[in-house]
Amino acid sequence: MTNQTQVIFHDPKNPETSGYTVINPYETKQKIYTDLVPEGFVEIPVFQLIHILSFLYVGERTGREKDKNGKVRFCPFRSKGTQALNMWFKTKKTYKFWRRELRELKEYYDEDKRELSEYPE
Repeated sequence: MTNQTQVIFHDPKNPETSGYTVINPYETKQKIYTDLVPEGFVEIPVFQLIHILSFLYVGERTGREKDKNGKVRFCPFRSKGTQALNMWFKTKKTYKFWRRELRELKEYYDEDKRELSEYPE
C-alpha cells in the first residue's frame, strides 16, 4: 500500500494528450492546524479538499456573486462546501468565515497544476 496518491499516465511520453489513472486519490492528505478542534489540526484528503474549495469559491471571479441590490445570491455549491468544512472541523461557521480563513490555502492550490508530490504536509 502506498502513502501517496499516484497518477499514472497511459502514454508517459505524451502526458498532455494521454489518459491517466489515479491510484489512491484519498491517500495524500493536507494537515490544517486550527484551534477549532481539540486535536489542534484536521487532516483532509487533498482530492476532497480541492473539490470543497472549488465549491466554496464558485462564482468568485465571474462577478455574479451578488444580485443587482448588492445581496449575496444563494448558491447550492457554496452551501455544500460550507457544510463539508463544518463537518470536517466539527463546528458551524458561515461560508464568509471559511472563505476568509482558507484564502491562502485556496491560492496555494490554484497555482497551475502542481505535481502531487509538491503538496505540503
